Amino acid sequence: MLAERLLSGIKRYVDGVRFRSALGLRQGVTVGFLAQGEYNLNYLLQSGEQRYVLRVNTGSQMNLDNQIAYEYRALQLLSPTGVTPRAFYLDDTRQEIPYGILVMEYLPGKPLDYRSDLATAARTFARIHGMEFSAGEVEFLVKEPGPLTGIYNEAVRLLDKYFSCPRADPVVAGLLGKIILRAEERKKDEKYLLEEPWLRVINTEVNSHNFIVNPATGSCHLIDWEKPIYGEPAQDLSHFLIATTTLWKQNYILSRGEEELFISTYLQYLPPCPQAKTLRERVEMFKFFNYLRAVSWCAMAWTEYIEPGRPLSNPDTFEKIKAYLEPGFLEGILRQAV
Repeated sequence: MLAERLLSGIKRYVDGVRFRSALGLRQGVTVGFLAQGEYNLNYLLQSGEQRYVLRVNTGSQMNLDNQIAYEYRALQLLSPTGVTPRAFYLDDTRQEIPYGILVMEYLPGKPLDYRSDLATAARTFARIHGMEFSAGEVEFLVKEPGPLTGIYNEAVRLLDKYFSCPRADPVVAGLLGKIILRAEERKKDEKYLLEEPWLRVINTEVNSHNFIVNPATGSCHLIDWEKPIYGEPAQDLSHFLIATTTLWKQNYILSRGEEELFISTYLQYLPPCPQAKTLRERVEMFKFFNYLRAVSWCAMAWTEYIEPGRPLSNPDTFEKIKAYLEPGFLEGILRQAV
């Protein structure tokens, strides 16, 4: 595994004078594997009472030349919210470690539980989406030509990898083709969003394991900022609520009552803005497009998982990918677009 192969080099790296000086570490540093995503490895660093997360980036879903620096800048920008990890260190030279490295705050706690943490998560979203920045501060962030067009364009790019794969299932490809055609028809609806644009820093990947909830302190942090953009907050909220997100790690589907609890709590804590009055309609408008985004990512990832050489792989992720590409599941998404 890549995590094991890199471990000895990372241990040498964090014991180096430059690294320890940058973080003000006076004692030795222990390193242990913490977790991995699809394009990142996370290690836990401990020096005395100090604990940090060292994040190793292995690829970019956004086709960025410097993915780790993008994430670092986003964390720095969002630091005043108090609900994202603080970033302390960046090394994007790839000299000592052949990947970009970021060191950020370690946050103790547990992944979000949809049964008990919806209101807490809503407050976290409201805090992030309530932050306004100048044009210069968000200049580095990706911006889409339109809120629905951006998702559609990403899906087209992702699905192209599946459609061109010789091992793709023709039935699945046909259903995915119908979904993308339906999205092409419906993306014109974004004109209603553009009449009253609402732009904030959004995360775009808000599954339950990207949150850390600490019951002892009552805090809830959104921790993974690999793919932030400057876009419509309703995209994040819709993504958080839909079944492809809630089923991903917890096999849970929110009831209408739970959705309403989340939205009403969010509105309660969101600073005043004119878009609040149409928030529910905006969230509903994004749902089909977020379903499209989920299954198109799965289709792309499937083509990577079936070939050798993928730097990181997670068996549970591959099982979920295959489940989301089942014809019955895709037909259910098509019915949502009626």
